[in-house]
Amino acid sequence: MRDAGDIEARHQLMFASTLAGLAFGSAGVHIPHAMSYSIATLRHEFTAAGYEERDPMVPHGIAVVINAPAAFRFTASANPGRHLEAAAALGADVAGAAPEDAGEILAQAFIALMRETGLPSGSPRWLCRRRRAGAGRGSVRPATASRHGAPQRFQQDLERLYRDALRYW
Repeated sequence: MRDAGDIEARHQLMFASTLAGLAFGSAGVHIPHAMSYSIATLRHEFTAAGYEERDPMVPHGIAVVINAPAAFRFTASANPGRHLEAAAALGADVAGAAPEDAGEILAQAFIALMRETGLPSGSPRWLCRRRRAGAGRGSVRPATASRHGAPQRFQQDLERLYRDALRYW
């Protein structure tokens, strides 16, 4: 993943990206993906490796990934078994895991992968306090929030997700 000359790794990454695209097509866009838009579109001081020749920016993939552990913790209660299955696929030991621990187990397995690949620990380097406070408003249109329940509760959930995604280690 870190060696640009590793053709097999690049092939596997492109294939994984294709599978993710297919999954989005059948499952809809998930929370970390929706959160990524408000992070990626802010003015940044961050420059990702491989993007040094461009203006500071957060690439879309990184903007998605940094939100994933917070989203896993948030969504685990809806389907703990699926979260544990995903954690096991990432190499986590889920033997004897309690359903209420599913989100944390998956989040930690994903965080380990983030660390291994040199990704940042959340988003605090990019978002000042003022921007973080408004980030949730940019991720989902108000009409969407109104259709899916009480807008106030929805906004509180989004703010919690953004707060939880600030730092993982």
